[in-house]
Amino acid sequence: MYSRRLLFGLMFGGLVLSGSLSLMAQKSAGESSTPSYTFRRTKPVQKIDTYLTTLFSTDGVAVHTLRGDVLHTGKDSIRYFKVNPAGVNFGIITRNKKGESAANIYHTGKQESHLNKFDTKRYGVPTAIEYTPDARFIVIATDKGIYFVEPRKYEVVSQIAAVPVAVGEMALSPNGYYLAVSGGDEVIVYNIEEKRIRKSLNMGEAVTAIEFSPDSNDLAVLTDDGLLSLYNTRTFELRKMIDNLGEARAFAYNFDGKYAAVVTDDNQVVLVNLLRDSDREYFTNEFGGVDDVDFIMDANDNTILVVPNSFAIEATRLPHLKPFYNKLISDEVERKMDEWLKMMPGETMEEYRARVTDESRARQRRLFEDEAATRFAGDMLAGATMSLGSYDRANGVLALNFDSMPTIYLPVSEADVLTIHNADDLKLSEVMYGILPDDSFEIVYAKVTNVADGKSYIYDNLMRADLQYMAADDAISLELLQQQQMEEMKLDELRRKVVDEAKKMNVISDHTQIAVDSKVVPEYDANGEKILNYQVSVTYTVDPEFSAQEDFGPGKYHIGESGAASAMLNIVKEAFEGEFKQYMTPGKKLKARLLGTADATPIVRGIAYDGSYGEYDEEPVRIDGRLSTITVNTKDGIKENDQLAFVRALGVKDYLNSNVSGFKDMDTDYVYEVNVSKDKGSEHRRITLELTFVDAY
Repeated sequence: MYSRRLLFGLMFGGLVLSGSLSLMAQKSAGESSTPSYTFRRTKPVQKIDTYLTTLFSTDGVAVHTLRGDVLHTGKDSIRYFKVNPAGVNFGIITRNKKGESAANIYHTGKQESHLNKFDTKRYGVPTAIEYTPDARFIVIATDKGIYFVEPRKYEVVSQIAAVPVAVGEMALSPNGYYLAVSGGDEVIVYNIEEKRIRKSLNMGEAVTAIEFSPDSNDLAVLTDDGLLSLYNTRTFELRKMIDNLGEARAFAYNFDGKYAAVVTDDNQVVLVNLLRDSDREYFTNEFGGVDDVDFIMDANDNTILVVPNSFAIEATRLPHLKPFYNKLISDEVERKMDEWLKMMPGETMEEYRARVTDESRARQRRLFEDEAATRFAGDMLAGATMSLGSYDRANGVLALNFDSMPTIYLPVSEADVLTIHNADDLKLSEVMYGILPDDSFEIVYAKVTNVADGKSYIYDNLMRADLQYMAADDAISLELLQQQQMEEMKLDELRRKVVDEAKKMNVISDHTQIAVDSKVVPEYDANGEKILNYQVSVTYTVDPEFSAQEDFGPGKYHIGESGAASAMLNIVKEAFEGEFKQYMTPGKKLKARLLGTADATPIVRGIAYDGSYGEYDEEPVRIDGRLSTITVNTKDGIKENDQLAFVRALGVKDYLNSNVSGFKDMDTDYVYEVNVSKDKGSEHRRITLELTFVDAY
């Protein structure tokens, strides 16, 4: 697999044709365009797909990397093209001159490295190919049904039969809940787990693209009448329609889902702010042949718009795109509320009940939102122009207008308003901001002083209507919160007991700290029903100078070789074989997030792997937060730090299944994550476990 940083260096290094700026951004605000980078091709580029900062393309018979390396070429025309979300391979559907179709998988790191071919005689004529978001399955649609294929042995493990449309496009939601297919003017959405239709949509016009938003909350359907329809995936009711998108040939979300790029015709792409769709930016291409569009992210996490045309692939930096503030604020509010809802040290349950009420919870959530919004807004007044509006005698308020924010209405008596002659007489201080549904900011509190006479007035709109996400934890009753806090107290008591026993046996010392945490997490399932998950996490830290003695030593990965890891997992064992046994229901869904870490100390001679946790070939793993793959086997051993961290995470899985009664009988989805520190030192070698019991209550 190509190095992300290397490919980016090639992308914006030697291959850049300086001065070739045929893709020009025409901004509605009249700002100057961002320079574009052009990568010439000898044939028109038809489709593109991405993996992180890496871009792949097909010209109809061949598949290329961005720099032009040919990964596959043939005589048959490529009808469908998709890259594995872990970046390790790609799938294509081809059709020969006889009209015969085939589906094949190739490696992205080697030229003409054919991996597997789909059995069309048995399963039918392939029409579309995709990957599940976790890269664990290939999904192939044929004229007989939709098949989920295990990528190593290329075996069909499940299927959806009798699909009511001839599938032309497919999309899977990032949360793994939904599979959407389209054919003609129909869109069918399946509940993946149950393999049944969740929703059927008749669009009335030919569907040109379907895609789920990055947070899985929306399904976007593009039709050739220039209309983009956004459906809420909890109910699949129409949430919003955006029109005037020309021929609407292709569609792509940006990485946070706030913007979308749409190919409007042979020569143009429009970038639309989905929260305020009048905010549009147009990119005109003089060469024509534009049939696809996508985004990639450079090594510094900057967004780049990528557009293929008849002669090239062109990339445009978009440094002016604003973040999705509502999501950022929502995430921060949730993190702070999680901490606020915990019992404080020394707090009794009676004191907790008095502190945490429906009223105090709503008030605290509002405070956190306003604090976060004010921080993200910055000093908006510095660049704003304020003017005086009309005075409402009936309500005694003076309108203050801003060119970049909504008007505020300041309570001022009729006598005092006569002393305010122009906007320069007023100075605002102690300003707080709120966030609106369209991701713009408004003033929610300010002290306004008339510099002419020194009188001050207060604008206070802190108790405005809640945004939708503000009621995110309303599904959790106070009784359930109190129950969860009682359970966390029991967990902490168990933690102290296990730690004390481990210290007496000299397994660990006071230099190892083990932390336990639990919370109730509201969610919606694939049928749109509200559920409550119970989440427990355990982790540890060891003082740096004692890590080698009490945690994993250099090159070690067995759980028994870490006193800290052994003690931590012993807490889990005693908890779920004891007072928390009610969560261990056979067949019940459980998500186990296994995080292994390693430091940056180079592995010079390699580490022997004894195979005790199995052999893994290109296993999908999140490495430093991004989906990739890892291979570990007894033949090659462990040569990289990410392999070592992965094997440590595997040790946790082995411990749970071997030592915790009932664990292996649950329907467990294991998610592997690896973090490799940039620093050296034994304190960076540890593991973390997070267990989420789905629909626990």
